[in-house]
Amino acid sequence: MSDVQSFEPVDKAMSPAMASSASLRGLKGLISATRRYITEEEGQAGRVVRRLSEDFAYIHLQDVWNPYRFLRQMEGSPPIKLGTEGFRPELVDDHNPARHYMAFVAMGYWLPYLLALAVLYLWEIAGYIRYGFQWSPADMKNGLLGVRHGNAVRHAGIEVLPGLMVKDLAADPGEVEGSTV
Repeated sequence: MSDVQSFEPVDKAMSPAMASSASLRGLKGLISATRRYITEEEGQAGRVVRRLSEDFAYIHLQDVWNPYRFLRQMEGSPPIKLGTEGFRPELVDDHNPARHYMAFVAMGYWLPYLLALAVLYLWEIAGYIRYGFQWSPADMKNGLLGVRHGNAVRHAGIEVLPGLMVKDLAADPGEVEGSTV
């Protein structure tokens, strides 16, 4: 598994937050961007979740009414790719675990908990068939954490998300605890 050292932006007109996230990698970069977005969006959870899902998971919720486009986005490559650095190894099955995690944070935030879980299982079953009957325990664990974290944000507020990331995603919580905005 190789770490992504930098990213290629899909959109050349990226926000300053996206540009400064480019210098960070892995979980530390995701946590730093999350904290920055919370500040920039003045703690408005829906806006922060929307930005995180667009930048790190390539999900544009406004396209949910166009299922073909929306599903292609969920499968696509996001503007910011941070790599695997700092993530618990059992949550990593490709070069960009933040994409899968943030997709399901969005599902957990916007959908009722049981419906978000159903979407996760349906998505993983579709992937199982699409990728030649290969099940990914890492994707399931990552997705379950994303759904739980999104649900926690809906109930407790966006400010809990960075702490949940450190607690549940970090290979070494002490190393990412001090991630700065």
